[in-house]
Amino acid sequence: MRFWYIFCGFLWAFNGTAQGVSMDSNVVVRLNVPAFQLINPDTLQLGEHDELICDSYTAMGVPYVYDALHSFHSRRMDKFGGYLNDKINEGLRQIRLKGYYSDLKQLYIQINPKLLTVHWVAVVGPSTDGNCYVKVNSRGSAGGGRPAVEKQLPSMHRHHEGLQPVKVLEFNENVIQCFDWRGNALDSFCTMVNIQQYFFKYADPRIGTSISLEDYDLMEQENTVNSDPKPTVPVKSYARKYRVRAGDTLSGIAQKYHTSVAKIKKANGLRSDRIQIGQVLKIP
Repeated sequence: MRFWYIFCGFLWAFNGTAQGVSMDSNVVVRLNVPAFQLINPDTLQLGEHDELICDSYTAMGVPYVYDALHSFHSRRMDKFGGYLNDKINEGLRQIRLKGYYSDLKQLYIQINPKLLTVHWVAVVGPSTDGNCYVKVNSRGSAGGGRPAVEKQLPSMHRHHEGLQPVKVLEFNENVIQCFDWRGNALDSFCTMVNIQQYFFKYADPRIGTSISLEDYDLMEQENTVNSDPKPTVPVKSYARKYRVRAGDTLSGIAQKYHTSVAKIKKANGLRSDRIQIGQVLKIP
């Protein structure tokens, strides 16, 4: 079953192209960016042993910002990205360590175009269909559309040979372009950049047939120990988080947690002091 929830989406209908130009090529349509509404993880329905994984990343200040924006996992040129797959895979492993067949049950992605920030929420927990989903992987494109994404899928599936792929999410959103590709703010918004990313989860058919869940976890630990070390990009984690309430300001929150406004803005990819009710802030 596929799950998706795109709160940052908007309805846009006009006679013309998706680039903001009307049928009259001399008339330029100005696009208005709708208010961004961050999903509240507390509203999601969870099973008894389900777990939430929430995080965000920003492309602000990164070269080729819209290519960086769609780097939900990481990109080859500089390893920049949100590392969603690694973080979800670790969540699946934790479910298995509790003695359950693991599964990615829900995945929600939102893009804030004004802050060039991706917010995501994943729900992992015990599988309910008898399969044990052990890995998650994805491929995507900024501006290349469906063909650019689909041509990458065969090689991704070959990377998980012997596992059974199931599509979880086909993310497809036209993001209003508020910056040029170098990250410079635009005076007016007339175009959109299509962001697509396909997420698959992979079930191991051996688990429960030829090997037990315990044997699989032992094999996974041995492979991790024996594998060659790979370069990794350090990811900052913030143990403290704060949900914005009515009347809150960044300065007030900073004072409460004995930190600074600048540090909070940097930790959350904020370009201004504006915050929204219900927004979850990482507190450095």
